[in-house]
Order: sequence, then structure tokens, then C-alpha cells
Amino acid sequence: MGKLLFPSLFQFENGLRLVIHNFLSQCYTQDWWTLSLRIALPDIHRYAGQQQTKQDMMPWIGQSSRVQLLPIHQITLGQLEEIVKKYKSDCIPELFPTMEFFLGHMEVIKRVRNLYAHMFPCITRQDVRLAKREILTLCSHINSKLP
Repeated sequence: MGKLLFPSLFQFENGLRLVIHNFLSQCYTQDWWTLSLRIALPDIHRYAGQQQTKQDMMPWIGQSSRVQLLPIHQITLGQLEEIVKKYKSDCIPELFPTMEFFLGHMEVIKRVRNLYAHMFPCITRQDVRLAKREILTLCSHINSKLP
């Protein structure tokens, strides 16, 4: 089941991180993470810093030569949700039509992702189909907003 779910989940999580980062960079400058998020959501900012510190202690894990690792890559899906909630006035309807639309789809994706990450033997084909359908719905909407 993991082989069926992982590619979609991996692409979705990283794509969502980049969409949110790029969008908020346009709203608040490229340094939005430090200038705005550090003040608006200090716990998330601190968490990303702690994760980066842990990663720095493992020199064999580094940035890709093609893709820059950003602080937003260090946080959880739940924390990404918190960012969208905090920046609701910017993100709704620019990225998502309503907050309920975003949160409803994310709730299902997070539930299945947590099954996959923590209790893999419990995941079913129906869970995989459901998560992929929710991912496709959110991605289709986000893609319709991109130039």
C-alpha cells in the first residue's frame, strides 16, 4: 500500500510547502519566514529552527543540489495548516476558495498520512484511494491558481 500512496503524498506535501512559501513570499517578501512568521507564529518558527539544528547534526543529510531546503520544509502538515489559518486573509480565496474547503480536505489527508507514517499495517486500499482523491482535489484547485 505504501508504494501506492507515498509518491502522491510526498509530491503533495512538498508542493504544498512550496506553494505556500512562494505565495507568502509575494505577499510579504522573500524573507516572510523571518520577518512575519517569526512574530505571527513563534512556536512554528522555533520548531523549524530546532528541526534544522537536529538536521545539522547529521551531515550526510543535506540540501539537494537542485532544490533549496527552506525552513517550511522542516514543519509538519498540521503546522502548514496553522500557517494558512493565520494568513487566512491572504490565502483565502487566493489559494483556497474557503477555509472549510482547505481544512476538510487536509483533515482526511493528515489522517491517512498519519496511518501511513505511524501504523502502516492498519492502512487499507480504501484509505489510499481516499487520500489520493483528496490530494488530487486540493492539487487541482491549487494548479488552477498558478500562472
